[in-house]
Amino acid sequence: MKSKDDISNLRIDTLGYYLDRALNVMVKRLNRLFSEHHIDLQHSQYTILKVLWCQDGLSQSQLSKILGKDPAAISRALNYLQQKGYVERGSFDTKTNAIYLTDYANKRKNEIEHIADLVTAISTTDISDEQKKLLEQLLEKIYFNSK
Repeated sequence: MKSKDDISNLRIDTLGYYLDRALNVMVKRLNRLFSEHHIDLQHSQYTILKVLWCQDGLSQSQLSKILGKDPAAISRALNYLQQKGYVERGSFDTKTNAIYLTDYANKRKNEIEHIADLVTAISTTDISDEQKKLLEQLLEKIYFNSK
């Protein structure tokens, strides 16, 4: 008789399950490596920095749309990043604040990106460059089809 605790052969036939599971394990590894390297960040804060390193000076609303996150979650992450010295709020226009990276964030960029790249490299071991490119393309299609 099979034990209820034996879940090694469990097959859950939904794409969302596999996407979620892969993301969760990568996020946990990233958070752990940040902690081990004394970088006081979590994945959700890192993603904001990553976007700002691509285009500094975005509004909170733009960050929310780009990352597909609730504005309140973005606000909490920005408050934390501001408290830790990674970002500052400036004026975008009379009604909107822009978020800018600080010198501190830019000085730590290479160290932070190195750890994120390491997580990606570990997670994509034995996956060819062509397969990685195809995966990116497929995930983009899934994203745009689901909007």
